Amino acid sequence: MTSIRILHRDPTGKVFDGGVEYGVEQFAGQVPAIGDTILDPGVIVGQDRNDPQHRSIWTVVGRVFNPRDREDTVALIVESRDGNLTDEAFA
Repeated sequence: MTSIRILHRDPTGKVFDGGVEYGVEQFAGQVPAIGDTILDPGVIVGQDRNDPQHRSIWTVVGRVFNPRDREDTVALIVESRDGNLTDEAFA
């Protein structure tokens, strides 16, 4: 089974591990590609997950494969931004 690990790239270019993994089935059976947009599934407890301002939007900017150490995992490098009212279609 393939796992997808999320790595974040901050505005300075530093990449850090988000500590979250998903199965490929959680992405409709696909490994997201560079340029794809992912709606962060996490919402702070007590906030309305249907309000786009309470969500983060991830854009995939890189993919990392490590066949020797983690042959069944792909890491996605994402840049994150806060959702806003123009993102209402994502809610």
